[in-house]
Amino acid sequence: EHVFANLKALGIPPSVLCDDVTFLRRVTLDIGGRLPTEEEATAFLASQDEGKRDKVIDDLLRSPDYADFFANKWTALLKNRRDDESDTVSNFAFHAWVRDSFLANKPYDQFVREVLAATGTVIGNPPVAWYKRVKEPKQQIEDVAQLFLGVRMQCAQCHHHPFERWSQDDYYSLAAFFSQVGRKPSGTRGEDLIFHKRGIATAANMKTGVPLKPGALGDTIPEIAADEDPRLKLADWMGSKNNPFFAKSLVNRYWKHFFVRGLIEPEDDIRDTNPPTNPALLEALEKQFVVSGFDLKELVRVITQSRAYQLSEVPNQHNIVDRQNYSRYYPRRLQAEVLLDAIDRLAGTQTDFANLPPGTRAVALPDNSYNRSSQFLRVFGRPEAESVCECERVRSSSLAQSLHLLNAPELK
Repeated sequence: EHVFANLKALGIPPSVLCDDVTFLRRVTLDIGGRLPTEEEATAFLASQDEGKRDKVIDDLLRSPDYADFFANKWTALLKNRRDDESDTVSNFAFHAWVRDSFLANKPYDQFVREVLAATGTVIGNPPVAWYKRVKEPKQQIEDVAQLFLGVRMQCAQCHHHPFERWSQDDYYSLAAFFSQVGRKPSGTRGEDLIFHKRGIATAANMKTGVPLKPGALGDTIPEIAADEDPRLKLADWMGSKNNPFFAKSLVNRYWKHFFVRGLIEPEDDIRDTNPPTNPALLEALEKQFVVSGFDLKELVRVITQSRAYQLSEVPNQHNIVDRQNYSRYYPRRLQAEVLLDAIDRLAGTQTDFANLPPGTRAVALPDNSYNRSSQFLRVFGRPEAESVCECERVRSSSLAQSLHLLNAPELK
């Protein structure tokens, strides 16, 4: 409703609804990270059921393909990176935990809480693996703010930009939530035991030297006792129905996943000077997500069942230049893993990966280490999991890609 109200106000007629063939291919790629099978396509096209599109969406959301595809997305953003072989245990465990979370449709606020407040060892509690890659409080708050709140805090560490809201005090107040994270060697080589050290949580402003108690981007946090883990208080604030960033950041990120462009762009840069292209739509999505209990599958269902998502990619004479109002579907390149799996399916071949069962799909790979053994994944831009920014994934074309498709031994 909000998309088409905006288009009407702008005088931009939308494209027509896409046909069944296009819809099936699009939604299977976007939810399951794969092409539809011949059997799925034959049954779908032959069906006269008016609700068959909704049924396909539900089937995909129940499938392990959905869990594989979105675990692939989130483990990269959560920096599940292998620098040496000592990382293998934690990487496999963390990937399996993320995948199982999506398969079980764990509420998003609970998923984030279990990452932020993780304690123990990676064997007993796999989310602890996040603290292996993100060790310093400053790095922790910068990643948390950008990934889960859509707020880039890096500049506020050193100065208060005159046109932005966040100050150095905001930066170090947020860092104070992680000031009591302790670590010590565990019984597993290369793995630490993460624990709450106890004590009054503070972080000193680098410029003034004043110690600051935990604070959440302008919101007041109740006094935190010495024996309370401040990270739990941060998770409480983030999962609050009144949080102005948490749900908004996630629905904007998922809107971009399905529509190529976020309502706020870049998707992790929510600020007063970067307003959404359709504020009413963003607010409606945010409210729906909160009311659903932070249900990720329901959010995907709402987006993909919409007429806006199901528009044709073919422009009409009035919307051919539109790139931000969703008057048509904006085509995009397949990501590296999906493209490799698609080629294998089409050619009837199989790409095998070390230490994984034969037939494992590229979208189900647990970490970045497989980029080193697969030139295809490197050339087509699979991320190295070094950043919380989705911009690390390369979507553009290159001469190397063209030459690889022409000359690579595995494609001959």
